[in-house]
This record gives sequence, C-alpha cells and structure tokens, in this order.
Amino acid sequence: MPNHARCCVGFCDNDKRFPDLLVVKSHVRDLKFHRWPKDPKLADLWTRQVLRGRSDNFKPEPGSEGTFVCSNHFPEGKRTPKNPSTDYPSLFLTLSDFLQKPSPKKRKVRDYLSRESETESDDSEESAAETSCEAKDDYDQTGSAHFDLDFRVSMRFEQISVESDVRTFTGLPSSNCFKCIFEYLKPKAQYMQYWRGPKQTAREAPKTNPFFSKSRPGPTRKLTLEQEFLLTLMKLKLGLIHEDLAFRFMISATTVSSVFITWIKLMSKELSVLIIWPSKYQVKNSLPSCFKKLYPKVRCIIDCFECFTETPSGLSIAASLWSEYKHHYTCKVLIAITPTGAISYVSRSYGGRASDAFIVRDCGFLDIIEPYDEVMADRGFKIREDLMMSMATLCIPPSCAASMQMLPSDVRKTSNIANVRIYVEQAIGRVKFFHILKNELSLTLVPLVDDIVRVCCSLSNLLPPLCE
Repeated sequence: MPNHARCCVGFCDNDKRFPDLLVVKSHVRDLKFHRWPKDPKLADLWTRQVLRGRSDNFKPEPGSEGTFVCSNHFPEGKRTPKNPSTDYPSLFLTLSDFLQKPSPKKRKVRDYLSRESETESDDSEESAAETSCEAKDDYDQTGSAHFDLDFRVSMRFEQISVESDVRTFTGLPSSNCFKCIFEYLKPKAQYMQYWRGPKQTAREAPKTNPFFSKSRPGPTRKLTLEQEFLLTLMKLKLGLIHEDLAFRFMISATTVSSVFITWIKLMSKELSVLIIWPSKYQVKNSLPSCFKKLYPKVRCIIDCFECFTETPSGLSIAASLWSEYKHHYTCKVLIAITPTGAISYVSRSYGGRASDAFIVRDCGFLDIIEPYDEVMADRGFKIREDLMMSMATLCIPPSCAASMQMLPSDVRKTSNIANVRIYVEQAIGRVKFFHILKNELSLTLVPLVDDIVRVCCSLSNLLPPLCE
C-alpha cells in the first residue's frame, strides 16, 4: 500500500503520511486503508455511501488505485467480504456524525486523559504495554493514543451486521424485507405530522392534506426516517421501554413516544394491504393436502387471542378488561387465517370480559362470510345459528354430556379437527413473537392496541406459509 493513502470520506482527515494524527474509533482494533473495490456493483454502493458526506462529483472508477476508505467507516472496523451486508462504509460519513460535541464532564475526562498520556510517554515499555491493554481500542498502529470519547452514536440499521439478528431485533425475515417496507412507507412518512398530544397536534394540523403539503409540519427531527422506522420495529419486537430506546437512539423519551405513536398509526394504515381476505377460488387452489380429504370447503379458521394489560385504575375499565379465563386484565382480538396459515382477518380489540361468540357477532366478521362457506373454530364459538343466516356451516370439535364418555367417532373427529386447527395457534404464536404483545401492555398503549395488533399481523404475513 502506498504511503500517501488518504481516506476519501468527506469529513475524515486520516492520512497514512501523518501517523501521529490518525484517529481510531472505538470499534476499530487495527486501522487500515481499504482500496476501492473492483466489483462495479459494490463500487457503486461505496460511491453512494461516501457521497453522503461530500458535495462534489466524486465517482472513482472500480478498482481505483488512489482511492481509499479507512476502517473507521465500517460497522465491524474492517472489510467483511464474507458478509456483504456490512462490506461497505456506513459509519461517520456526514458532518453531523463528526460534530457531536461532548458534554462538559466528558471534556474534562478527555483533557485529563490527554495530560496523563503526555506524562506517561517517558515511562518504560512495560508500563506502556499495560496501558495499551487497558485502552487498546484507543491506540493506533504507531502507538500514539487518541482517546475518542464521543464514540457513541445513535443506533442505525447498518449496525445490525448479522442477517440472523435482523429478525431478532426487528421481527422481519431479512434486511431486504426491511428496506423494501421502508421504501414503501417513505413517501408518506416524509410529510406525516408527528403526534404531540391531542390539543397541540390538532392546533398544528395543516389545513390541507399533509401528504400533499410541501413540507412536514413540526420541528426538525433528530433521527432519520430509517432510524425512526427501526425504533418502531424494535419497540414492537423487543417490547423495550421508552427510556431504553431513548438511550439507544440518543433522544428523549418524549421523542420516542411521539415517533412510535406516529409511525404505528402510519404502518397500521399502509400495511393493512398485507391482510387479505382471499376469494373462494384462491382458497381452493391453495388448499393444503391435509384439508382436501376431510375439510375441502373450509374458508378460514378463527380463534381469539388475549394480551395482558396493566391493572387499570378506573373500576368500569377494570371490569371490562377482566378475563375470567386468564385471571388477568386483557385485551381480546379475533383473527381468521386461511388453511395455509396466512392471517386474513383481524378484528378490533375488546375487553377480556367479552365472550368469543359476542366478538364474532359484533366485529363484522359475519358480513364477509359467503354462502356455503365452512368456518372452523373451537368449542367456545357458539355461532352455528349465526352462520346459518349466511348459509354457512360451522366445524367445531364435538362435545359430550357431563359424566359421559365420548363416542369413538367423536374422538376421531376431535382429533382430525385438532390436527388442522393447530395452524391457527401457530399463527397466533407468530403474532406474539413481537414481545410488545407477549409482555404486559402499558395502559398508555391500550388506545393503540388495534394498530399494534394489525401491524404485527401484517408483518407476520411476510413469513413463509405454515402449511403447504
């Protein structure tokens, strides 16, 4: 590598000719200058990333000999050819990344460490080695110390470098899925009005449609749209409290609440297209083999699931949310799935006190049932007469009278229904893979339950079919 290697990122001054001035970020162990890639597609990706911090017409040729990027700008502190999702510069590319001013307390610590490094420069090699063990991330190749106390940056999607971690942190199956959904939401998100309380939001609401206004109302945001989308997904998937997300994204808890409420409303409206009620023809053509023999007319499988809530202070609300089955305060939602396992219908939420039959009659599910449909459900759904009004049939496990043994034919029928009804339980498990529904819901989130459940159901439909 030539001695004149210099990082081409706009606001990075690392130059190999001046080893004493090299700045090594905390996530870098061995600072190197990486040549421009020869692959045209990868080179084009590198160019787009570097141009974020430059205002010129920077466009080097693939494999350019004199163009380098230092290790500070790679998520893992080096190139990762075996992991293409992180093999491009994505950190410290813009001016805002470099101009984060430390607090007065951090400046004092930095000045103290600088003085200590100057006094210890004349010590023996053994003491220098011990010091390097304590702060090896803050030393460059020359042995000069650069204490970068402003290493903490707001969390970005690029920092999720391992593909398997995408599902762990966001609930989405892949990074490509994350980018596709974000690009779908971005045109609307650019002009949406952020929630700032009922009175102030109504006061600041534009007279015209905000989606067609020239600028988004409200103050300048501290996060990019992609970061806000990531924050919302992490809230859904991990069930984190606002203070935790505020620490990760370096914003206030109030801003986290505003971002989450705004994005969950947008996602609920825009991603509802993923919940589709298929036609009879579509259901029949995709009917799995386990249904074809015994239940060829099944249109959907229905069930209710409950998510726990905190104990409400109002007695009337507490009475409506109390579930005798769960012995807890819950919100209850009816969902229907196709025989392949895709969620095809989601009702609004009800209190845990509501019965399964009442929810079916009240939510509007019976309005979409067509003649000669067959609905599969559990024993608790006493809706046979209601379905008969639509000339549809109900398929539920048979029940036996008290103190009487079930007939062998009823046992076989119960087993057959249970073997195919298990898919609705697996579909509910996919929805509760988002921990915000698996954990106890805060009372401040209860008004958003309908939107949260709809978004989680929509995202779970992105996964492969449960039964083929």
